[in-house]
Amino acid sequence: MPTFAFQWTGETAPALVDLPDEAAAWRQAVATTGEILRDLDGSLPVPGDFEMTVRDATGAVLLAITIHTRQRPVEGEG
Repeated sequence: MPTFAFQWTGETAPALVDLPDEAAAWRQAVATTGEILRDLDGSLPVPGDFEMTVRDATGAVLLAITIHTRQRPVEGEG
């Protein structure tokens, strides 16, 4: 069974998970990203870029979920 490395922006080390294939890795990435967002409880910084990456055993990125946060300018600014 292949090993996939899951890493969220800001983590120092990836979580290594054995899964049957890339489809299972995608499902795991979506579920894990949802859990992380839920645990943030509304505290996701603005602006910011956050990403969950999934790599194969060679270190190549197979999948990525990217979240880009921004705030619209206040009237009269920018």
